Amino acid sequence: MTRRAALALFLCGCGWGGVGRPGTAGRGALELANRADYARARIETSVLASYLDVHPGLRVVQRRPSSDPLEYRQRLLDAMRAGSPPQAALLDLADLPALADRGMLLDLAPYLSRVGVTLEDYDSTVLAAFRRGRAVYALPTGYSPLLVAYNKDLFDRAGIPIPGDDWTWDDFLGIARRLTRDSDGDGLIDQWGTEADHRVTYWLAWLWAGGGDVLCADGRRATGCLDSPATISALRWYADWVSADIIAPPRAAGVDVRPFLGGKVAMLTVGHAAVPQLKTRVAGGGLRVGFAAIPHREGSQPATVLRASGYAVPALALRRKLAVELVASLTDSLAGRLRGEAGLELPAVSSVAVALGAGDTLGWEAAFLRVAPSARIPWEARIARWGEIEPALADLMDRIMHEGADPEAAAHELAMQLDQALDAPR
Repeated sequence: MTRRAALALFLCGCGWGGVGRPGTAGRGALELANRADYARARIETSVLASYLDVHPGLRVVQRRPSSDPLEYRQRLLDAMRAGSPPQAALLDLADLPALADRGMLLDLAPYLSRVGVTLEDYDSTVLAAFRRGRAVYALPTGYSPLLVAYNKDLFDRAGIPIPGDDWTWDDFLGIARRLTRDSDGDGLIDQWGTEADHRVTYWLAWLWAGGGDVLCADGRRATGCLDSPATISALRWYADWVSADIIAPPRAAGVDVRPFLGGKVAMLTVGHAAVPQLKTRVAGGGLRVGFAAIPHREGSQPATVLRASGYAVPALALRRKLAVELVASLTDSLAGRLRGEAGLELPAVSSVAVALGAGDTLGWEAAFLRVAPSARIPWEARIARWGEIEPALADLMDRIMHEGADPEAAAHELAMQLDQALDAPR
């Protein structure tokens, strides 16, 4: 049976073992929640349109309760607690612990064969981020590893060879120093080698590539890991971009890519979400961009952070049969191709991602695919209390980078505080 045939059979209610009532597709509407911005919203509408063309009797209403991640998650929680959740919801990895660990998401695993879903079609690491044991709490739409974007023109002008994926921290630092310049001789730096992104997810990729971490493997303690020699050294090295090496501007949030687009920053830590904006600038001329893996410390294994999203069904969702069918369609190969062609993310369906990379004349998608095997599932997907931990980590980096706090003392103090927070009852 083909995937589409299975979907049609599932929609009509045949062979479902009594879940839902046959013939209800035209009654009412399915509600779909996401926090898509304008660019993604247009793609999601296209994905839905292709689905509704196959099932003209079904109506799906998109709801975007908030574009803010925390507010979106809270409103979704509130709807679930009130017993009136949407039939399907788009989740980021950070949403999963708050919902799955509280039993608020449907385990999709028992139903997937009924809608023609083969889990082996998805990238195994990405799928694992949405699993708990054998349970599958969301089907991934796409993903991205974090990597380094670099301005090829600035490299060429300085006579610097473009980096390969096997470059080290020493390579990166030497290049960044050469690309940090006072071009007009007024005594002020007007071209920076890089930017020090203050967002924890972004600098965590550099810590991992340096052999450090903020929590230990079981996620239950920070002492011995956040305050380990490798982590302290990595924290100091990253903070020195601003405070000692002077290769990054002092207060760069890392959210705005405009300095990079304007040639004021030579290298930038990015995810796939930056691709559409970069493509627009490259198409207009005056900018050539390449991508390379996050450089690693000599003696450490390459590593980076995985970012991903997926569609889930709330456990209390009405019309569960149709909800699971909708999620399956929103994450299939066609949906992945549409999102991938728009540059939003790498498709989670592996064959579609490979085809996307093969057809990209810029070579950008191939760069993301090369880096993907070194990507790790972030703590936000595994720790329910990450929302409490992350602000403290952001403050730690700020104190080290801008206030001159001693990395060893500050990291050890915070590690003990985090241990207490992780042990405290919820």
